[in-house]
Amino acid sequence: MKRARSILRLARIFASISTEIRALRRYDPTGGDMRAPDRLAQNLIGLGPVFVKLGQILSTRPDILPESHVVRLSELQERAPEMDFAAIRRVVEEELGTSLETAFDSFEPRPVAAASLAQVHKATLADGTTVAVKVQRPGLEALFRRDLDAQEFGLRLLRVPAPRRLRRTNLPAFLAEFRRYSMGELDFRAEARVMDRFRVNLAGQDGVRIPMTFPDHTSARVLTMDWVEGMRLSEAAASLSGQTRSALVERLMSMLLRMFVSDGLFHADLHPGNIVFHADGTFTLFDFGMFGELNEAGRDRFVLYWMAVAQRQTRRAYHHFSQQTKPLPGADHALFRQAFNDLAARFYAVPSREASLARTYLAMMRAGYRAGFVFPASLMLHAKALTTAEALLFELAPDARFDEISRPFIAREVAARLAASDPLGRISQILPELLLTGAMPPAEAIDESWDSSSTRGMWESVMGAFGPADRGLGRAGLMALFHHFAQCHLGQETERVLSETWATYDVLEADLPLQQNTGAILTTHLAALTLALHRTLVSHGRSSAQSHTLIHAIGWDIYCRMADPPWELARTITADPAKRLRIATDMFRRFPFGPPGYGWRDVDAGEDVVAFDCTKCPVAEFFAHHDDAELCTATWCALDFPVAEKWGGRLVRPKTIAGGHDHCDFRWHSEPGLDDAESTKARPNAERR
Repeated sequence: MKRARSILRLARIFASISTEIRALRRYDPTGGDMRAPDRLAQNLIGLGPVFVKLGQILSTRPDILPESHVVRLSELQERAPEMDFAAIRRVVEEELGTSLETAFDSFEPRPVAAASLAQVHKATLADGTTVAVKVQRPGLEALFRRDLDAQEFGLRLLRVPAPRRLRRTNLPAFLAEFRRYSMGELDFRAEARVMDRFRVNLAGQDGVRIPMTFPDHTSARVLTMDWVEGMRLSEAAASLSGQTRSALVERLMSMLLRMFVSDGLFHADLHPGNIVFHADGTFTLFDFGMFGELNEAGRDRFVLYWMAVAQRQTRRAYHHFSQQTKPLPGADHALFRQAFNDLAARFYAVPSREASLARTYLAMMRAGYRAGFVFPASLMLHAKALTTAEALLFELAPDARFDEISRPFIAREVAARLAASDPLGRISQILPELLLTGAMPPAEAIDESWDSSSTRGMWESVMGAFGPADRGLGRAGLMALFHHFAQCHLGQETERVLSETWATYDVLEADLPLQQNTGAILTTHLAALTLALHRTLVSHGRSSAQSHTLIHAIGWDIYCRMADPPWELARTITADPAKRLRIATDMFRRFPFGPPGYGWRDVDAGEDVVAFDCTKCPVAEFFAHHDDAELCTATWCALDFPVAEKWGGRLVRPKTIAGGHDHCDFRWHSEPGLDDAESTKARPNAERR
């Protein structure tokens, strides 16, 4: 019986859209039938709500349909006739288990909106709260099951004549996901739970509102939520002031990046009908029946792709984009790369109003499909949702480029993801291969989790080979690191000098006060090692100036490598020299020179100067305690000047704590024309040498 019903329904479906299927196979975007996309949309509407939903989902598949069809189906919104109020009453009373008059103080018979799935009525609760009540049309579950069964039956028939096509488009997985999603959408309690998830995720987003739902007035076929009034997109764009619109765009961008990158839970149909704007620059989101989720690995790839696009790094963008695909046998990598490069060049060349990052993203997916690459359905829905959301920003800020205005939000997201990660665990898996083979292992060779105690035990054994194992991993690591860099400058003297240095260090370290945080512990122990080496060198006949120069050279070999990661990250985020200096110096002020061991205060010194003071320095205090402040200014303090040059700027710092002042004043100048005499005058004497 079920098969017979599916056959009959499939015949009806085929009769309705067979002409459009044939037209699709002959479609010529340069001069074909330009009405074909609209006819397909109208035929899907005629087949009922399941096919309206299918059309909306197909608008996320540029690998299946031409761009004109994708655009038309993305606009697919069926306006259904109003249901008789008697039918509405029956559904509400059956679902809530009470009379309409008992459940609501008032309930307007005329709907404010009517679609194929449900219609919405304005009502009030007993306590006077005004609400919107979404009521599902009767008989939808049986209708959905009939049409979904027919689609699955048709798919089975296609396995024989078109197996390669099914494999390339991944249609079986697509329709299985569509069935799960469609049946889930019939349960309004699930939508209420999704709204709660969005509300929690977006709680910290200023000016973003999600309507509250009312559980006592919500069931599988009735959803009651806050009544919200506001302006539609066109009205907001026309009536809001420039300042309010600018704040609104910033809020929208922040929310979109939060959904699409940070959380991975995103509204998949954020068209102008599902958002209203308010006079104060805030907005409210509606209709969470269509949503998507992107896993953490997908979000990481997407943000890296977006970073590369924002910096016009096409090769890097292609790498992260293609890593999200699955190449089929015979996939043409060269064709995909060339198409990607052409689309990227076109994107950068067009005027701002036409530069759509999201549409370019979809076009790149289409190019990948033609070259034999398969994209996961979740990523396609992500791209479609991004395209719809981007259109909101274009309406509010016509001359803005999505890639440019998103840059600071992407930078913050990258910083947050790095801060929340466990870099040491991954480094422990990468470093041995990098040092022994000269190449990092691929991502699939890196475990997502590891046993911390086992990892620590292994590294203690490895580092212990460089020195006494009973002194611990930190001591062994410090000895190994310092031995490596000192040997380049001490040559044959290395073993003898360092043997005495470690003996002196042990004496100094025994009286070293324990600092408040890891960075300060590390730097004060390195300061003790610096003083121990200086005393050893002087005892071996070197002058203080010669010792300072040698220690500065060893210190720079170490320090310049510490300066690379902050600078490389800053370069990937922004091209602005002052912003780069701000990002790099902020990272150093967090580790190893972070509070509470170190103290900092920001200073306003002009647009092109990153300025702050160091008000507390445990290293300077250590050298002052041992009556050798000159060693601090000649080595540690002097290292910051070449770091500034490495970072594309110049440092001016006439005051240091080690030099007897109450603070060190850091003035990082980003402009290239800084006077050399001024910069040199600010350096300690040892640095001038």
